[in-house]
Amino acid sequence: MGADQPLTESKNKGPIRRGVAIDAARQQNAQTPLRRAWWLLAAAALAVFLVLTIGYSVTRSPWWDEGMFADVAMHFRNTGHLGSIVLAPHGYLNWPGVHEYTYWQLPLYLLTEGVWLRMVPATIQYARLLSVIWGCVYLAAWFLFVRGLTGDGALSTFVTAVVAMDYAVLSAASDARMDMMCAALGELGLASYVSLRTSKPILATALAGLFGAASLFCHPMGAVTTVSIIAIILFLDRRSICWRGVPFAALFYLVGFALCIRYAMENAAIYHAQSSAAASYRIATVAGALHSILYDLRNRYFAYYFWFLEGAARLKVCSLLFGLAGVAGIALTPRLRSEVLGKVLLLLAAITYVCVALVDNQDFPIYFIYSAPVLTVCGAFWAYRCWARPLIWRSAAGALLVAATIASTGAFAVKIHANDFRRQYLSAVQVIKANLPAGGTVFGGAELGFALGFGPQLVDDRYLGYGSRAPLPALYVMDPNYVGMRSEKTAWQESRKTLAKQYRLIYRNQIYRIYLRDDLPKRS
Repeated sequence: MGADQPLTESKNKGPIRRGVAIDAARQQNAQTPLRRAWWLLAAAALAVFLVLTIGYSVTRSPWWDEGMFADVAMHFRNTGHLGSIVLAPHGYLNWPGVHEYTYWQLPLYLLTEGVWLRMVPATIQYARLLSVIWGCVYLAAWFLFVRGLTGDGALSTFVTAVVAMDYAVLSAASDARMDMMCAALGELGLASYVSLRTSKPILATALAGLFGAASLFCHPMGAVTTVSIIAIILFLDRRSICWRGVPFAALFYLVGFALCIRYAMENAAIYHAQSSAAASYRIATVAGALHSILYDLRNRYFAYYFWFLEGAARLKVCSLLFGLAGVAGIALTPRLRSEVLGKVLLLLAAITYVCVALVDNQDFPIYFIYSAPVLTVCGAFWAYRCWARPLIWRSAAGALLVAATIASTGAFAVKIHANDFRRQYLSAVQVIKANLPAGGTVFGGAELGFALGFGPQLVDDRYLGYGSRAPLPALYVMDPNYVGMRSEKTAWQESRKTLAKQYRLIYRNQIYRIYLRDDLPKRS
């Protein structure tokens, strides 16, 4: 019996929601304690996850997004308002009033990070630790989700252990952005619904709405998790939805939207300018949206996991191939395709792929956390079921799983050993501090604030004051993220002319290039 199981009668509970066979299997499996080996697997996977994410959090050089969001979080921590300390109003996009208002990003993560940085030191390592914690929540949510659908503790543990080694999960959990929090809240919404939909349907629906809304107000990618939650609810219970729980679920979205509208109305003109500029390069035409869907697998996934890499780094593609093999294995195996978990995973894989392509038409790899782990779960489910099949299937699934795990963990071990934080970031910071005159300013990425302080001496203005007409800084620092936006082409070109005429390069490494104004002496 699958998702279309009709209502039947029970002597003890009256009407039973459809999916009764799944619930019965879940109860039966719940009575069987996990063997020690599964507990050891879970502990080992969590240990490796923590070692890699914390290790990479400590040794990775901070980058622009992390500094930009921490900038707003620090302003909230210090003043109680969402504004920016270092971001220039015309230094990236046309964001007037950016020092007083933050309308270019949804607020929940910024508020959370601000509270977090009040409790811990305002360093990049502690900022990333927040994502590590949300990564642990994400893994627990996947365990609850799979167990809620299957009742199989061994399968749930295996899937969670494999997800803990997923490249996208390890990356997002060691990045001081909102993506890990956003994805974890979305997965909690799914997990709470499938775990409680039979025993406490009102609470299940309400929690799905609570976590889904929280995910949405972290980042626009929360739309992906919201659509996923709605789709799974409709798939599992479209004929028996608990309508009494729907108003509670809707209430969380309505409250969130009402608070955002109230904040936007504090200065409607600035809201319109900031939000329009932030959305200008992300909104696509219908033709553009179709193009994104059709070519996202090539332009985002294979480009990041294979084509843009060289040598041994290309082995990272094993992570992607394992997930794609899982999708194909479920889709082409009638027994797996008929299981409720198989159906749900195929549906989630399709939804997350399409929605990520629609929401982000820039092919940014940071958004893999919303789709790639679903592919990995497909691979884990397929590999687990292959263990009961002939040797050739066990060998193929096992080989792909081992290759994907080694590729992911090995890649992060190499990154940790590289220690870009010490060798690149701190080295550049030493040069900046040595050459910055008293009262001088630095124009550079907001991530420099973790070392220089989020204060007046640091201004995040890649256009060298072209839009703000600010005085030229003593130092100008470039990194790979410091490039011109298409909408600011003239500003970028003019700033390059100023840089060539009035500055000289005094230092460079693999990440940073530091320019000193010509009228200032270079110091060691």
